[in-house]
Amino acid sequence: MSQLDPVLTAKEVAEELRCSKSQVYRLMSGDVEGVTVLPHLALGRKKVVLRSILEQWKRQNISGMIRGDSEMNTVDVMH
Repeated sequence: MSQLDPVLTAKEVAEELRCSKSQVYRLMSGDVEGVTVLPHLALGRKKVVLRSILEQWKRQNISGMIRGDSEMNTVDVMH
């Protein structure tokens, strides 16, 4: 049986984000300023994150993105 949407533990999420497991728990509880809460499934004391949700959350929380109508894109078009 193949898993189409794997479940990640807090440790696996921490490894992917290159942060501590405690930071992942802070992300899950909404205690990190400047990012949205990391959606998760609470299974008793254990918390897990679906791979697709983690990928979506990462895209939503990218900071410093260049907007589509920015001056930078206008300059690129001119060259």
